[in-house]
Amino acid sequence: MTNETKAQRVERLKQEKCGLDVLDDLARYAASGETIDADTIDRMKYYGLYTQKLHDENDATQYLMLRMKLVAGELNRDQLQTVIDISTDFGRGSADFTTRQNIQFHWVECRNLPEIFSRLQQAGLTTRMGSGDCMRNIVTCPLSGVFADEVSDVTSVVQEVNRYFDSNREFINLPRKFKIAISGCACHCVRHEVQDLSFVALQKGDEVVFDVAVGGGLSGGRQIARRLNLHCRKAEIVEVSKAVAGIFRDHGHRENRTRARTRHLLAEWGVDKFLQVLTERLGYALPSGVEPDLTPAEQRHHIGVFPARKPACSCIGGKTTGGRVGAEKLRAILQLMVKHEVETLRITPTQDFVLLDVPNSESEALVTALDALDLPVDPSPFRLRSLACVGSEYCKFGVSETKQFARNLLAHLEQNCADFNKPLSIGISGCPHGCAHPNLADIGLVGCMVKDAAGRRVAGYELHFGGKIHGSGSRFAVKTGIKLAPDQVAVYFETLIKGYLDGAQHQSVGDYLHKLTLE
Repeated sequence: MTNETKAQRVERLKQEKCGLDVLDDLARYAASGETIDADTIDRMKYYGLYTQKLHDENDATQYLMLRMKLVAGELNRDQLQTVIDISTDFGRGSADFTTRQNIQFHWVECRNLPEIFSRLQQAGLTTRMGSGDCMRNIVTCPLSGVFADEVSDVTSVVQEVNRYFDSNREFINLPRKFKIAISGCACHCVRHEVQDLSFVALQKGDEVVFDVAVGGGLSGGRQIARRLNLHCRKAEIVEVSKAVAGIFRDHGHRENRTRARTRHLLAEWGVDKFLQVLTERLGYALPSGVEPDLTPAEQRHHIGVFPARKPACSCIGGKTTGGRVGAEKLRAILQLMVKHEVETLRITPTQDFVLLDVPNSESEALVTALDALDLPVDPSPFRLRSLACVGSEYCKFGVSETKQFARNLLAHLEQNCADFNKPLSIGISGCPHGCAHPNLADIGLVGCMVKDAAGRRVAGYELHFGGKIHGSGSRFAVKTGIKLAPDQVAVYFETLIKGYLDGAQHQSVGDYLHKLTLE
């Protein structure tokens, strides 16, 4: 149709055909070899599929990115073998961990989708609702139910919320995506501050309750989630999730995609009206409550060796570089799991992974083996809290490359700033959408076009300084206006770090950098 806005087109497509009904179309295209039409491309997002950025103008193949949704980020050994086989057979060995505890494959061709979906179904895995205007994968602590030191085991309620929304056609046509985090974690690893809806466990007398926050997000109109100053019980999480998602479905903006997130509705209504409508939907008022005593950002991770609830066992967290693992490393991890009697792996909200219930007798050898795979259990401070999105390598929005750039940058800093031992977070995003959370990092790099030393326009990075994530005390990083070509970034980082070490060590790195933006 002519003269449609983007929002009008998307809403029309959703009304004409539900995204969950696109499988027959994909099977038809797989059989015929035809180029997938634009309408089907939009609908296939509901099965985690996007068209991939073209690399070779002489290759007319319509390559796809496929996002596999993992409930609680969990894979057993048989499922991990399925992931490895799909990556090897259909994805050129690609596999990336994401900040929503998913796995993404690249180089997928439509002709292979029926076989891929069949293998996933047999393994108890799915890509359904990996994207689209629906409930995205629910983020939770990767140690839920197995960590000796947690506030509450939320494994069952995460599964229950997922079951409720999965394929639920009452919630498949939301104004845009909707993201939930449910955390029973003692170190608050899920970044609840930037979710559409979050539940954070805290001890209240003899009872565990959950603090409720709404309206977080990092792209257009970014906002730290607003606490509703309410607590709910674990048994009420499903009902509250249904109510808030229903409010968003029925009242969220549909006429403008840039204002079609929960945070925009909350900004328009205000907290008081939102609470009034929520109470009406629930049929009862939730009790008021104080904010949890939150863990500092530098401690919000599960990299290392941690005591498991299971006797004589530990959980071991390994660090990736920007989530890039691939079939080769996954195969090596699986071999280690078999050798060291480990049944389960979970992906973390920081693009990393944790091996669960490792026998203590096997821990030392497993740690050594992970280090040899460049998946360290005790990484450098530069690497420990680093994130990197897909970038221009595969993403159509990406301006700048991210994954290999991150690897090169971190290696340079580890070699040239070996004396640095302070907490530091780095977020590297190939475009302003912020998938690697550059606006929450001490140093954020956002892809943009810059001029190099020879005056040529090249893909580079703009620096953002001083982000902080800590509940209501969070702040977004400040755009500095400093734009650097890729080969200029490492040396500039060295200068920043040395300036900090020369006289500002009494401050956190983030506070030091934030102060620089104010001078």
